[in-house]
Amino acid sequence: MKVHEHIKRSGLWKVPERDLSSVLLDLNENQFLNDFLLRFIATELQARDLFTYPNYQPLLAELANYCKVSTDSLLLTNGADQAIDLVVRLLFSPGDRVVIPSPVFSFYYQMLSVNGVEPVIVGFEKQTQHFILPTKAILEALQASHGLILCNPNNPLGARIDAEQLKVLVEACVRLNKPVIVDESYFEYLQQTCLDAFSSVRQLFVIRSFSKYFGLAGLRLGYVVTHPESIRELLKVRGPWDINHVAVKAALFCLNNRKALEQAHHELAQVKNEIIEFCRVYGIVVFDSETNFLLLEDHSDGRLAKAFARANIRVSDCSQYPHSFGLLENILRVVVPASSDLKTFLMAVMQGSGNEGSKSDVKEAVQ
Repeated sequence: MKVHEHIKRSGLWKVPERDLSSVLLDLNENQFLNDFLLRFIATELQARDLFTYPNYQPLLAELANYCKVSTDSLLLTNGADQAIDLVVRLLFSPGDRVVIPSPVFSFYYQMLSVNGVEPVIVGFEKQTQHFILPTKAILEALQASHGLILCNPNNPLGARIDAEQLKVLVEACVRLNKPVIVDESYFEYLQQTCLDAFSSVRQLFVIRSFSKYFGLAGLRLGYVVTHPESIRELLKVRGPWDINHVAVKAALFCLNNRKALEQAHHELAQVKNEIIEFCRVYGIVVFDSETNFLLLEDHSDGRLAKAFARANIRVSDCSQYPHSFGLLENILRVVVPASSDLKTFLMAVMQGSGNEGSKSDVKEAVQ
C-alpha cells in the first residue's frame, strides 16, 4: 500500500496522557471559568444540540462583530489545530521553505513536515527575563522563502511581538507577495492584533482559538480570519460539519457574556501577579509573559519539578522543546492555577525553591 512519502518521514505528534485527578497546569487551559461554564451547561444545552446538525451563521455573525470583519472573512475550524492544518495545506507545496521564528507551538512543525514543507528556523534571543524576536534575521530569511509564520503572543515563550516589529514583518510579506500566518490564540491576553491595521491584506491569515481565554479547549473550536477569496478556498477542504453543535452554542454563550469573562480574566491576572511576586521572593526566576501561563526556571537538579510532582501538580518541562536551542533548558511552563489551587501551588514552589520558608508565607500570599 502506498503512503504519502512526507507523512512516512514525519514523526508522530503525541497527545500527552494525563491523570485527570492531578492539578492540570501543563496545557495552558483556563482554570477560572468553572462556574461560568456550569451555568452554560445548566441553562443553554438541550437534547437537540446533540442530535441535530449545527447552524453556523449566528456564530459567524457574532464573531464578525467581535473581530470587526465581515462574515465572509471568517472560517470556523475544529480547534486552532485544524486551522493550522488547512492554512498550511492551502498556502504551501512540497519543497517550499517557510520562515518560522522558534520555538513555537510544535504542531506547526508537524504540519509543515507532513506537507513536505521545509521550516527555516530563526531562533528567538534570550535577554534577562524576556525573549526577543530577531526581526532582522527574519527579514533576511524571508527573501529566499515562500512565507512566514508568527505566533503573537508566542507559545511556549509567552513573549509578545512589538507592534512596530509586527508591522514591519507584515508589510515585508505584502511587498514580497508572500503569505504570513499570525497565530493569535492568546490574543485576548495581549489585546493587540494585526487585524487593526491589516484586516484587508490578502497575504494575512490570522488563526485564533476558543481554547484559552474562552475556556473551551475540550470542545475544539478555532477560526481563521483572512480575505474572503481565501476563505472560499479553505471551505473546499474543510468538512461541512467539522464543528459540533455544542461548541457553537458554547462560543455564542461566551461572546454574549463577555463581562463575566472579563471578571474571570481580572481574577486570573491577580493570581498571576501573586505568583510572580512569591516566586521572586523565593529566588525563582519568572520570565515575562503576555499569556495565561508563566515560565519558571528550575534548578539544574530539577528540585522544583520534583516538588510539583510530589504535590500532584502537572506542569510542562520545556527543556526538550523542539528548536529551542537551549533557550528553555531547565524551564517549566505552568498555566496560572485556579484560586482554589493556589495554596497547593505556592507550597510546592516554596519547597522546590531550596530556600527556607513557612506555611505562614503561603497563607499570607493567598489572603
